Amino acid sequence: MKRSEPRQTKRQAKPAKTKRVITLPPSHAQVQTLANGLEVIVQEDHSHPLVSVQVWVRAGSVCEEAWTGAGLAHLVEHMLFKGTQERAAQQISQDIQSMGGQVNAYTSFNRTVYWIDGLAEHAEGYLEVLGDMVQNSRLDADELAREMDVIRREMAMDNDDANSAAQHLVQSTAFRLHPLRHPVIGYREVFDQVSQLDVAAFVGRHYVPNNCFVVVTGDVDVSTVFALAEKHLGLWKRRPYPPVLLPIEPRQQGVRRNSRTFPSELTRLSFGWHIPGEAHEDKGALDVLGFLLGGGRSSRLFQELREKRGIVHDVGAGAWATQECGLFSVDVECDPGDAVEAEKVMAEVIERMRAKGPTLAELSKAVRSSLSGQLRTLSTTRGQASSLGHGWLTTGSLQFGALYLAAVERLTPEKIKDVAQRYLDPSRVNIVLVEPESAVHKPRAVTTAAKCENLVRTVLPNGLTLIVGENPKLPLVSLRLQFLAGVPFESDKNAGVTQITAQLMMKGTRKRTAEELAHVLEARGGSIRTQGDAHRLTLASDVIRGDEPLALDLLADLALHAKLPAAQLGQIKKRQIAAIREEQEDPLTVAMRLCRKKIFAGAPYERTALGTEETMGRLTVEDCRSALKSQICAANGVITVYGDVKADVIKKTVMKAFAKLPKGHRDSAARRIFEPRGVSGQWEQRMEKEQAVLVIGFPTVGQQDHDCYALTLIDEACSDMGSRLFNRLREELGLGYYVGAQSFSALGAGAFYFYIGTDPQKLLLAEKEMLNQIADLAASGLTADEMSRAKTTWRSSWLRMQQGNGALADGAGWDELNGRGYRHLERLPAIMDGLTNADIQRVAERYFDFSKAFIVSVMPK
Repeated sequence: MKRSEPRQTKRQAKPAKTKRVITLPPSHAQVQTLANGLEVIVQEDHSHPLVSVQVWVRAGSVCEEAWTGAGLAHLVEHMLFKGTQERAAQQISQDIQSMGGQVNAYTSFNRTVYWIDGLAEHAEGYLEVLGDMVQNSRLDADELAREMDVIRREMAMDNDDANSAAQHLVQSTAFRLHPLRHPVIGYREVFDQVSQLDVAAFVGRHYVPNNCFVVVTGDVDVSTVFALAEKHLGLWKRRPYPPVLLPIEPRQQGVRRNSRTFPSELTRLSFGWHIPGEAHEDKGALDVLGFLLGGGRSSRLFQELREKRGIVHDVGAGAWATQECGLFSVDVECDPGDAVEAEKVMAEVIERMRAKGPTLAELSKAVRSSLSGQLRTLSTTRGQASSLGHGWLTTGSLQFGALYLAAVERLTPEKIKDVAQRYLDPSRVNIVLVEPESAVHKPRAVTTAAKCENLVRTVLPNGLTLIVGENPKLPLVSLRLQFLAGVPFESDKNAGVTQITAQLMMKGTRKRTAEELAHVLEARGGSIRTQGDAHRLTLASDVIRGDEPLALDLLADLALHAKLPAAQLGQIKKRQIAAIREEQEDPLTVAMRLCRKKIFAGAPYERTALGTEETMGRLTVEDCRSALKSQICAANGVITVYGDVKADVIKKTVMKAFAKLPKGHRDSAARRIFEPRGVSGQWEQRMEKEQAVLVIGFPTVGQQDHDCYALTLIDEACSDMGSRLFNRLREELGLGYYVGAQSFSALGAGAFYFYIGTDPQKLLLAEKEMLNQIADLAASGLTADEMSRAKTTWRSSWLRMQQGNGALADGAGWDELNGRGYRHLERLPAIMDGLTNADIQRVAERYFDFSKAFIVSVMPK
């Protein structure tokens, strides 16, 4: 939840003179309870013509009672999309898509939430569809059989994920009686015993109006929504609802250890401790403690284990809970040989926190960062609805967020120290290890080592392009400094250098150490980061209003004075290799990467932004410095500032900060066309996984070509839950859990992929049916109905993209950098609306030629 900055003590009287109080915007949410017990929460937000409609059911996996461990709540979530008394399964998705809505749902331990985000003009339509789903689901036996097979594939995916394995293991180790010990998705053996009667009984037990509530946020009128809720949900019959009785988890006595092997290159190590429920008075302090230990680059565990010692690749810490109880966990990902040392150092860092607590500066940073996160959540309609829903579920109060903030505001270092001592007891810790099979047989060595209406574009005297978007809705500012870089500008010798250089930049400048870079904005609730992707080197910062001059000074310091210390290169390359290996664990990613490599053989895009283990082995600091020297120049860059700012003021600050940035030139690779050189064919790869994946790819065109817009619309039409691919392959034939398409549109080149995750025994049939669908698309294009739904869904997505300053800053800067212009985002609706089915058919016929198909399958060994 959300927090404000801590109160100053008398000893801080001097700094308090310049303290700026940042508060959350007032919540105007209202609640009304219908006669049947259904609670309806509405909050108006007229910033965008958007709405989020959510139905919350107070039933998750811990409510399965006699069927605990079956994944029954999750199965019901799936079944509510399988048809009602008035709508077939396909019609549910198509009705929502035709209104520009994006629909989904999730099941957690203590809730199931169904939501639609979309255009405010269709709020009633969204509410009517969700109301129909929760009141009138048919729970058809044939649909149930097909959907259970789909979930079995989902279980196989979960079984293939090392992080899921670690999460499930720490739950089952820490909890002995409480249902939190079981995964939400359930166990295959228990799941297979579920019948239609059991599903219907769960719905009849929990899906009653007096156990549910509705949340609506966005460009709506409160009284109108209350009336619509009465219209569409008021006749839902109230029924008796005896509470679910959960066992009390006994107090843990002693240390518990557990381990398992997993087909992975990396080791996952987790510590877990019991904590009280979400509404407990200590929950805020535990959340802040999680941030202090592992919530950012300047957190204690990150600094000690990753930055100083280089023995882990990733760090995380946090507290999660239901109303009754929960878990505080600390997680790291490391090489197998570093696990023993990582466990030792983790324990030492945590014990130091228990002994001395945090400094006042650390605590101030954590509280301010939490507030910053809350503000960003409230920038979207879905975020507002989710925040209100969580508070209502947890405490039955619309003021839960404010009360939580008040509690966090009162935190002191002594309070953090107190909760660390009481809860993070080393004599009651749960320690779990998920490690590669090979590591079990080898000794583990210890190592020492808004769309904004007010957009202004200016070219500064040195050639740097500045774009400013004024958006005073929230006291937040996002800054993005982007330079052309990445895959088209790399070679087989230095592939991945952009990402490595981006990470190395954060290791210090001539003016600041790496630790200072990590601390200076986090202490004020902001952030700074550098990253490389397929096309860009990006220096990014997100801050609270008033801190943008400091952010610009830091960005300029990084751009002009990054030291790129050779001593840090080894650790960064080690983490990059770990990321490359982790990609090799996901069957869909493996299949997509192989298809891409075959399509772009001999051209830059056969490589990815990560590079390869081989290029990581030979990459030097001189390679990084050479890349940086050619990329960091004014003519090759764009800086974008979005948020609560004034364009004229920002212009002066940017000119001063970047006055010494050399003019340079823009790399000619940005204007090249990279013709695919691969020879079409069929390939198979084997992995130690349970699922099979099929990818069918075709070479297309880059984003400079007008055909990319038609390809985007085809992607939209083929990726929705109402698409022909989804309905034929998943719903009618039950051939896979996920199915869809992806248009890859890059600088100078592109590709289009169709994909499905399926049962290995159904792979050939899945391939046949997928090819049939592609052939029909190439021959006939899209139906009028598909075109309408795809355009409406695209428009809804386009609007949702504009809800955050960061996304706007990133998008406008990238469009300006790649030549489409900083207002390209605003021009897109007219371009997309102007597409006809003749355009779609021409493009599909041109590119989806079977003689040019690249077919890749990943199969179990």
